[in-house]
Amino acid sequence: MYNSFLSNKVPDNWQKVAYPSLKPLSSWIKDFIERVDFFKEWIIRGQMASYFIPALYFPQGFNTAVKQIYARKNQIPIDTLVFTTIVHRMDYEPEVLEVGVNVHGLFLEGCRFDNETLLLSESHKKELFAKMPILSMVPTTIENYHPPQCYECPLYKTSLRKGELSTTGHSTNFVLFLDIATNESPEHWIRRGAALLCQLDD
Repeated sequence: MYNSFLSNKVPDNWQKVAYPSLKPLSSWIKDFIERVDFFKEWIIRGQMASYFIPALYFPQGFNTAVKQIYARKNQIPIDTLVFTTIVHRMDYEPEVLEVGVNVHGLFLEGCRFDNETLLLSESHKKELFAKMPILSMVPTTIENYHPPQCYECPLYKTSLRKGELSTTGHSTNFVLFLDIATNESPEHWIRRGAALLCQLDD
């Protein structure tokens, strides 16, 4: 552990019981404190206008809970629900939603979100990652889901984009797909490796 401190690395015995992260130790500590502060605020305030989804160890469970609340309230099967994704402008002031949740803290890799057109756009030169604005995840039934032209953007916990759960075979690093509006074909963004990340490596 001492040698890890000297190399600015998260010690192995910490990583074994911590959340997935590729950050060096100095950035990892700041990120850890930010996560703790979020949970402290959540406990004190209760329902929040926007949730810092990267703070969650298992965000898949959070997404299921959002669907479950909607399913119970409307007396419908949870497996008939999907998320409608609404991405807001950078200056959007979030409020507590009656249906669904606002989330923040995500980053785009391989593309960016244009604040004027509200569409996925090409990355700026020499820009590997771009901050994602607050987005709303609103549960809706599959039969009522009619999204505009969009890209099913995968969301990962880290940029590693791998990690397999031995019990189910599903990726432990993959969270879900979010439909982001675009004027380009899905193949265009697939070739660029466009994806959402919960955290960066630095």
